[in-house]
Amino acid sequence: MPDRVHPLLIMDPRQNPYPLPASEEPNIDNVHADASPSNTDPFKFSHGLTGVNQPANYLFVNILIATVLAPVVVALAYRIMVYVRNDRRRVSVITSCRGENFWRRDRYSTMGKIKKNFLYAPLFGDRHSQELRLKLAIQTGAVPTRPQFTALMIYITSNIAYCLAIPKQIPAQHFAELRGRCGALAALNIVFTTLFALRNNPFIWLLGVSYDTFNLFHRWTARLVIFESIIHVAAFMYNTYHVDYAGKGGWTSVAWVLGHSVSYRWGLAGFTGFIFLSLQSLRPLRRAFYDTFLTLHRLGIIVAMSGMYFHLAKHALPQLPWAHLSITLLVLEPAVRACRIIYYNFSWTQCTWTRITAEALPGEATRITISIPRSWISRPGLHTNIYLPGVAPWSSHPFSIAWCTLSGGATMECEKLPAKFDDLVTKYCFSTVSFIVRTRTGMTRSLYTRVSGAETERVELWGWIEGPYSGYHTLTSYGTVVLFAAGVGITHQLSFVQHLLAGVNENTSATRKILLVWCIRSIECVEWIRPWLDELSTTQGFGEIVRLRIYISRTTAQEAEILPLYLQAEVHLQRCNPQDIVDEQILAQDGALTVTVCGPGGFNDSVRAAVRRRVGLRSIDFFEEAFSS
Repeated sequence: MPDRVHPLLIMDPRQNPYPLPASEEPNIDNVHADASPSNTDPFKFSHGLTGVNQPANYLFVNILIATVLAPVVVALAYRIMVYVRNDRRRVSVITSCRGENFWRRDRYSTMGKIKKNFLYAPLFGDRHSQELRLKLAIQTGAVPTRPQFTALMIYITSNIAYCLAIPKQIPAQHFAELRGRCGALAALNIVFTTLFALRNNPFIWLLGVSYDTFNLFHRWTARLVIFESIIHVAAFMYNTYHVDYAGKGGWTSVAWVLGHSVSYRWGLAGFTGFIFLSLQSLRPLRRAFYDTFLTLHRLGIIVAMSGMYFHLAKHALPQLPWAHLSITLLVLEPAVRACRIIYYNFSWTQCTWTRITAEALPGEATRITISIPRSWISRPGLHTNIYLPGVAPWSSHPFSIAWCTLSGGATMECEKLPAKFDDLVTKYCFSTVSFIVRTRTGMTRSLYTRVSGAETERVELWGWIEGPYSGYHTLTSYGTVVLFAAGVGITHQLSFVQHLLAGVNENTSATRKILLVWCIRSIECVEWIRPWLDELSTTQGFGEIVRLRIYISRTTAQEAEILPLYLQAEVHLQRCNPQDIVDEQILAQDGALTVTVCGPGGFNDSVRAAVRRRVGLRSIDFFEEAFSS
């Protein structure tokens, strides 16, 4: 037979059958669970673990962790499968002159349907990177892809379901269990929120998933933390508000509890910090005042995390280890970034720091050249964060590496062949990394104004770089590579041309055709990358493998004639139609085909749509590079 419920447990929480003596006050710091009638504490369901179902909390927390790890395992298995396939394809094409024909189509016909309807598909229509707008100046965010939406919906609905999985019971105990459930889930979600916000998140390089995607997950897990924190506080307020103590109730009871508990005062401070973070992180405010947003966000995080930590620590609640983990991640990640900054920007042997030169270019752009006293990681598609304290004291910005050169290395002491390793002398080695920065607002506008105002339109700046990041895809296993770029997005694609061309000459790449499509507004934008185009044009095999196609939307035919003819560029005085280009390359495809794009959101979406319409016909992969804020 079921246990009989004591009559006192079905009474309203404001009714206290055992009033405490005037000299004895409730112990608000007592966290031990005691829902028995002998417990005369009128606030017993407002604090501690009384009424909280800890076994159920641990069960749902473990399920939630499994919910996160399951897609990680699936994504990791998929990445390993793709890596093995790409490596096998690259080797077979390099060793066999007829290998390209075998890899023109996917081995399994269902892969085309999966790519079209799931992997590359936005939630609806063709819009993904282009942000939605309520009005001309109000941006509400981008539409996620279907894989992103699926992961988010599973995670969000599971959190909501766990919050609602509370059996029917008396109101006081029901809200006490709701308070404990939402508090436990919020404390766990803070760990994921912190992890997804880190630039050095280990899941990024493990899964090959961009920081942009994890930034999306960071924002939504943060919203879950806010949502569950609000319910956690509301449940506490409900029970406390309905308690009569010393002849008073309502807000007097709430004020009494807050006044007698350091833990709850810290909890209120942390809750205030979370609410502040949610308000100042609204996308219109974040985009309009990004540098200010970053500074305020960091301050808000300090307040919110401190409040949460001391709220748990003062009561020694079982969720305290999760707070330790979150704070450890927040402290450890900047330490890792600082070590990487020191390693790449300072040479102990030469006592040399990174040198930065900025040069003004036509079209309101700035070329940044950074001399690093270290050998640089040579991979295409890398980007770094640049710090320029003299221009933007409190923030850094990510920029794609357009060009990288390496000087120094191992040389011989004499002209004779070395007989042993000791005959080799390692000279001082440094790298030169170059970027193109398009002038917008904030830091980029301040930088261009300072450089263009100099007499020589060239200035020396003090700063450093942090990174590198990304660079997960080398594209060396594809026979046909189509690189779409719009505006300053050329910096991301140019590194692939340099890398693939070098791989062809060294017989380490399966690439046979490279088409670089660049969409710009005026012909003067060619000056951004002219030195690197000059260098590429003299590389062996450039004319046979690389084709440069430039679409100019705001230039006359007379202005286009200044383009150097030796670059063998196809100049079109019109807007680019990605569908025509993709169809053309499919008809002349050698081996597997990959299409990559880097540019504004609308342009990226048009290329994505063109690939999705044809992805089932041949073996076609699609990659997009985007930076979110």
